[in-house]
Amino acid sequence: MKIVEEIISKDDEILVPARKIYLLIKYHHKDIQLPTFSDFVNILRRSRKFEVIESGEMIHYDLPESVEKLLMQVEIYGTGPRVKFRYVKLTPKLLREAFLKSYQKMRAGIENLLAKISAENDLPSNEINKVISSFTELREQINKTIQMLEKLELYEITARVGGKKKSRG
Repeated sequence: MKIVEEIISKDDEILVPARKIYLLIKYHHKDIQLPTFSDFVNILRRSRKFEVIESGEMIHYDLPESVEKLLMQVEIYGTGPRVKFRYVKLTPKLLREAFLKSYQKMRAGIENLLAKISAENDLPSNEINKVISSFTELREQINKTIQMLEKLELYEITARVGGKKKSRG
């Protein structure tokens, strides 16, 4: 649990992907015997220091080592559970910031992944095209979501400034 605490405290996200914590321990602390990913999430859930935030109905599953290493290289950990310190209170603003940061990281990771896939020569070209197409669509959705969040934030700032002016007069 001490290593989990260190990882969360050093991470720049408030809601740290559980998969990221798991993989960092697995590959950087090889002396620690880890349970399955599902059991790891359950251990975190029972902890008094951490809170696990689920993102929808998720089945917690283990991944092949090659996929885990790829995830670490491109820093995309999926939409699975997120972990935070219990003492951190989630406000709407904090959630929006966490969501935006997560999407921006995912966008950068997808760009890295697309570059890796494009450079991969031993995959059939029709398979590469399918993967690139699906990630291109995901990237477009992420960009639209980020734009929407930025507009919402701008609207809220404008509304706050407008509301303060009205209350003065």
